[in-house]
Amino acid sequence: MRKAVFGLLFLGLASLTFAQDRPKDEVRTVELEGVVLTSPNYAYLAEVQNAESSEVVKKLERKVASFDLKESPIYNKIDKAYEVFFSNSKGKILAVYDDNGKILSAFERFGDVIVPDPIRNTVFQAYPDWKMNSNKYLVTYYHDKGAKKTYYFQLEKNNKKKNLKLTWEGMEY
Repeated sequence: MRKAVFGLLFLGLASLTFAQDRPKDEVRTVELEGVVLTSPNYAYLAEVQNAESSEVVKKLERKVASFDLKESPIYNKIDKAYEVFFSNSKGKILAVYDDNGKILSAFERFGDVIVPDPIRNTVFQAYPDWKMNSNKYLVTYYHDKGAKKTYYFQLEKNNKKKNLKLTWEGMEY
């Protein structure tokens, strides 16, 4: 009986400690009576993400924005900039952080992601009956210049191939 009571007590305390954990990749805005606290990399997320962006892309970008440089083993209080590489199954991001953990620049490359509707509609209206073979999504971000988002497509029709380059808004150039 005594072992059962201690076992239940242990399980109860263990479940309470796990209930207090919060995911580390969460980026939140907290409002306190006229004071707004945000992640130092909120500007990065605002520039690189759109509502229509692929979830795979958004997830990796959130991971980059929530990265805590000062908790990382590469942080040494001497260097002024730190390069950190992130990747998942569809792409990779190379981010450069300053010594306070703010993103100075980021270079993103994703392959074969779900293409947002405005982009996909533009391609298929301009090239009906063509099949999309592959796509690449590249983002270049600089904290003082903003983000440049570009899609590259390879289309195929009757053994003919065509390569396209489009901005995020869907304008071909």
